[in-house]
Amino acid sequence: MSLYRKLGTAVLILMVVVFVITVSINGANSVRYLSEQLSTENHNDAESTAQDLSDDGIDLQAMEFALERKLARSSIRRAALLDNDRNIVWEQENPAAEQNFPGLLKTLFPISAEPGIAPISNGWSPLGYVVIERYEDGAYDELWAIATRLFWALLLAVLVAGVLGNFLLRRILTPLKAVVTQAQAIGERRFITTEEPSTTEFAEVTRAMNELARRVREMLEKESQRLSRQREAADMESGTGLLLRGPFMARLGAKLESEDADASGSLALVRLGNLARLNQHFGRETMDTVLKEIGSTIKRLNISQPDWIAGRLNGSDFCLIAPRETEPKLTAETLQRVIREVLTNHGMTDQSSLPGSCVAYTSGETTGTLMSAIDGALVMSDEQGDSQIVVATLADGSATPIREQASLWRSQLMVAIEDKQLLIATFPVLTPEGKLIHHEGMLRVRVNGQLRSAGEFMPWVHRLDLSREIDQAATTLAIENIIQTGENSCANLTASAVSDTSFAAWLEQFLQKHQTAAGQLSIEVGEAAAFAHPAQFQDLVKRAHGLNVTVGIEHMGYRISDIGKLGDMGMDYIKIDSLFSRDLANNPGNAALLRTYVGIAQSLGVPCIAEGINNSAELQAVYELGASGACGRGVAYRGR
Repeated sequence: MSLYRKLGTAVLILMVVVFVITVSINGANSVRYLSEQLSTENHNDAESTAQDLSDDGIDLQAMEFALERKLARSSIRRAALLDNDRNIVWEQENPAAEQNFPGLLKTLFPISAEPGIAPISNGWSPLGYVVIERYEDGAYDELWAIATRLFWALLLAVLVAGVLGNFLLRRILTPLKAVVTQAQAIGERRFITTEEPSTTEFAEVTRAMNELARRVREMLEKESQRLSRQREAADMESGTGLLLRGPFMARLGAKLESEDADASGSLALVRLGNLARLNQHFGRETMDTVLKEIGSTIKRLNISQPDWIAGRLNGSDFCLIAPRETEPKLTAETLQRVIREVLTNHGMTDQSSLPGSCVAYTSGETTGTLMSAIDGALVMSDEQGDSQIVVATLADGSATPIREQASLWRSQLMVAIEDKQLLIATFPVLTPEGKLIHHEGMLRVRVNGQLRSAGEFMPWVHRLDLSREIDQAATTLAIENIIQTGENSCANLTASAVSDTSFAAWLEQFLQKHQTAAGQLSIEVGEAAAFAHPAQFQDLVKRAHGLNVTVGIEHMGYRISDIGKLGDMGMDYIKIDSLFSRDLANNPGNAALLRTYVGIAQSLGVPCIAEGINNSAELQAVYELGASGACGRGVAYRGR
């Protein structure tokens, strides 16, 4: 029951109690007054009647006749004649009149009036006594009229009090809505702050929740800063702030192994030519400043392109990974342009060349193959001496133009969607005790009888704007898997699922038809999509929670600077990307990062799951670091 209804009920009960007490007190007072008044009237009537009978000097029979006539034309209920010893010699009662009041009134408020008795005499000789009793109905009619007026007065008071009370209550409880909203948000693991209301009690609650949200935000920000410093020390080149060769290659390898749109893109390499001669001519200190500015300028590309990854492979080579970019030459020209701007600012343009190369990468290729191709193209550009960008071609690469490939993939994907040739390969996500969290579903498509992995076709899904259809198919297949197996399943969604409101509307309509299975469904989106569109992600979470669907963020670990946003996201779990959960025994940096994310997840009350576990040693390592679950080739499930 709502607070408004409870308070309204309390007011109503209070008014009823007041009514009962008021009626009881007023009724008792009225009964006493009316009884006294009726007794007086009986006495007056008796004396008046006795005087009439005495003055007439009539005998007993005449007195009886006179009293009968008096009864017939008055409101007297009973008349009687008594002898001198007060024995009844004659008595007569009028029949009861019709009542205009409830009979219960006599039971609750009995009026007890004394009959009127007066002596009858003939001169100095007493003849007896006359007894007169009036009807009590008149008194009861008056009592009932008093009660009726009191009832309507109190009812009017109740209505006026209800209207005024509702108005005042709404004004008083208006701040409560903000308190409830904040409490609900914290319950959904979104630690928001609100303005303190003027009501003292509400202000104390809001102040406490604001303090909790502030502490969580501070904790997340401190962890973000600590991890950033740690990553800079372990993975970043001190002079430029760009990734060292090893961490850069690890990220490139992770992109090539991914099952989403990042599995394809562009790789660009630009060399700062004549670096040794520049050091001799301008001095090492000046060149260190130039290199630092180049690093800062390249990093600023992440403002508009947050998914791009930049590294310094050696003293003079700068490399850039641009996921989902279909024109590698444009990527290389962008990298070359920002480096040239720094050289121009320092008057070094004529002193150095900027040879560049680029290549398009796709899922399944190796870092060795890509780097060999791009290094060879860079040598060709350097030999030409005019800083031209050379596009590398892979030995086993397709010679089919991009436009023809796009047309082919569109037709194949549309056929697969319409003919339901999409299916999911499920991989278990287990707790340290071996219990199933859910089956993670990876999409597969059958093309010309051959099963193709998500890493092969998801980049084309992104390029061809088929994300909504693929997300709908992934959700449908996950629900079908739940119905078939009775076990929890997860649908991996594209980045578009966050920003596409039409998909969220479809999700609600679709899951309302499968409400039982929806309670076992999880949906996931990537870290980049969740952090890029936090408001839309929160809306997706709200819609999903309304259908008992859990929501997770996967592939976490790349955007450490955004950790502070986790307190506002409302997700149900997080998954750490395989790049940061593998080979923990030989990579203390990854171990520290996973441990930190585990601590953050525990503070937010959500599970932290490690992705891409390849063997039992890695599985044991992530569990020892506190991970709530793990998935990958090294995770075996013996359920069903």
